[in-house]
Amino acid sequence: MWFFGLFSRKKKREKSRDTAYKRLEAILERRRPVSVTEIVPKSEFEENSEKIKEKIVTWVSDTFRVSPERVKVEFEEHNGYIVIITNVMFE
Repeated sequence: MWFFGLFSRKKKREKSRDTAYKRLEAILERRRPVSVTEIVPKSEFEENSEKIKEKIVTWVSDTFRVSPERVKVEFEEHNGYIVIITNVMFE
């Protein structure tokens, strides 16, 4: 029976599963409520929005060791607040 298991990809799947699990744990550990300490005027936010996107992409790509092309950052306005949406495409 071990002969059939010789060509299986079981070890590779476990390895990527473990990597994904560790990444998910890292994301969940960092998630915590943030109190609002300062309200930034809309005009100032619009001037610096590209810099903010670049900093978020740099931080996420360094933290999770993914290429910057795999990180997408979008801003959406909900009820007068700007919501930052970050998508990371892991391998």
